[in-house]
Amino acid sequence: MVLGLFVLCALVFDPIAGAKLPPAPAPLPEARLAAIVPTPTVPSQILTVRAGDTLMYLLQRAGMAATSAQAAIDALKRDWDPRALKIGQQITLGLDQGKLEQLRLSPDLQHDLVLTARADGHYDVASLPRDLVRVPTRVAGRISSSLFEAARDAGMPQAVLSDVIHAFSFDVDFQREIQPGDSFEVLYEQPIENASGKLVGTGDLVYAALILSGRAMQLYRYAPAGASPEFYNASGAGVKKALLRTPVDGARISSPFGVRMHPILGYSAMHQGVDFAVPAGTPIMASGDGVVATAGSEGGYGNLVVLRHESGYSTAYAHMSRIAKGMKPGLRIHQGDVIGYVGATGLATGPHLHYEVRINDHPVNPMGVRMPAAQKLQGRDLAAFQQQAAAIDQRLAALRTTTIAAK
Repeated sequence: MVLGLFVLCALVFDPIAGAKLPPAPAPLPEARLAAIVPTPTVPSQILTVRAGDTLMYLLQRAGMAATSAQAAIDALKRDWDPRALKIGQQITLGLDQGKLEQLRLSPDLQHDLVLTARADGHYDVASLPRDLVRVPTRVAGRISSSLFEAARDAGMPQAVLSDVIHAFSFDVDFQREIQPGDSFEVLYEQPIENASGKLVGTGDLVYAALILSGRAMQLYRYAPAGASPEFYNASGAGVKKALLRTPVDGARISSPFGVRMHPILGYSAMHQGVDFAVPAGTPIMASGDGVVATAGSEGGYGNLVVLRHESGYSTAYAHMSRIAKGMKPGLRIHQGDVIGYVGATGLATGPHLHYEVRINDHPVNPMGVRMPAAQKLQGRDLAAFQQQAAAIDQRLAALRTTTIAAK
């Protein structure tokens, strides 16, 4: 009944009537669940992961001793990598006078991971499937000041907005190319628990479009045979390029590339990168696949990471509050990996990321670098993509009609 009410209400926000949803995993019988995961006997507390948090820090902050917290983490490692902890992720914790009775988290949308203490001091870990239904949802709006504010006002979840920014970040300068009067349209999956109707995080972004100064840019999520899902434009060309335009979310350019008056040194000098004003602690992502060349403190740069990429490209990330654990020369990094956190170390007047792009060690304007697109889909993959894109277009057309009727 709760699920039915949720879906009825969600129609106002454009779930796709008649959409083909993936089958939900079969729930485990209650008797088996009870045998695997005993009901907690102590009140639970919910911990929310913030920027820079580790599981060890969270458990100790909740009241666990370091040795007990480490034992629990070691038990979880058999099924999950604690380094995969995400900002905003929630952990349900049951403690009895500092001793862990049960810990529950969701490593993905499909499963819950439950850690339960045994009488002998060891831990059992159970991975439980979640009975979910995915409700496709459309959000659209017009920009008056910023994409962030327009998306928020339209009810777009922050996680979906981040995915939209990542998808377009190879081709759109969000600081200079977004203008009042531009618009957006997004289709994403909203997962809910089948039994309770409870919202469960945010599912995959399926489609995103930006209308910038009258120019339409459409992206469709598609997985070629044997490959991971990526975003492709309407003609089937991949949008992923060697380097991201902005390696931090919610970035505002506070100082562009070029000659400027240095705010601390007090004289004009070449600013060899771009400064992005973002809050301290914001994760910094590797803008492309590469190898760590430098990771440490370096004069006016403060805490600095330099990555070397293919074809003579390298990128530098300065003034970090701290460098991500494990960063050292020679380590291979993938695009989007968190390599550090925004700070104000070195010659910095406040928290920001100083970001450089170098070609053969010569600095170039990061906002002016245009990387070639990924290879266009061909043959069967292109035909399958076109079929999927046409189905998404039909769904969107139906949702627009539903929105008009709801008004």
